[in-house]
Amino acid sequence: MSVTVVERPIWRRFDPRFHARAVAHVRAGGHAAVVHGARHVELLFGVDATGRITELGLWALLAIEQKRWRRVKLGPASGLATARASVDFTPVVLDWCERDAVHEGPTRAMALDCLACAACCHEANVVVEEPDFARFRAIGRPELARPPYVRRAGGVVTLTFLPNGRCRHLGRTRKCAVYDARPDNCRAFVTGSEACLAAREDTLGYRDG
Repeated sequence: MSVTVVERPIWRRFDPRFHARAVAHVRAGGHAAVVHGARHVELLFGVDATGRITELGLWALLAIEQKRWRRVKLGPASGLATARASVDFTPVVLDWCERDAVHEGPTRAMALDCLACAACCHEANVVVEEPDFARFRAIGRPELARPPYVRRAGGVVTLTFLPNGRCRHLGRTRKCAVYDARPDNCRAFVTGSEACLAAREDTLGYRDG
């Protein structure tokens, strides 16, 4: 078992009239979408001890193909992280709010067992680099750096996936056969992130906010 308990921020949708409530929700650990109109959705996130956006906040932005955010300097939200959702991804953010509406409070504890799930090990783009090759050699599996386990294109090496979309290392189970030597890109995938939850919905057929 590799159960990880994640304290996930709960997404809430707010009318601009209740901006103070949105700020309070974020300061308590949640994420907020303040809907000013169909083309203007203000996102609010908490920050860590260094003043940077939290990891799950950053991964939420990456899930809607954004990286840029800024610190609020003035007003009730001073110190928080903010970004503006692009029009194309506004429905995605509002869907997160609807998904999380069944949960009370600003956060929710989730127990996730990655080895029993493996949802993120489907139809992914996993780049493999020299530290990963060294790890393969260290466990006596240098062949993992060659086809059919990887493919090379344009100077980039990536893991190969089976026709059914599963990573070749999963075999017939949901357990990674090379988990202890898995590539750094696999290790960097954040448990409980929006990408994690989306993969669980797409692969396992249910959503859990």
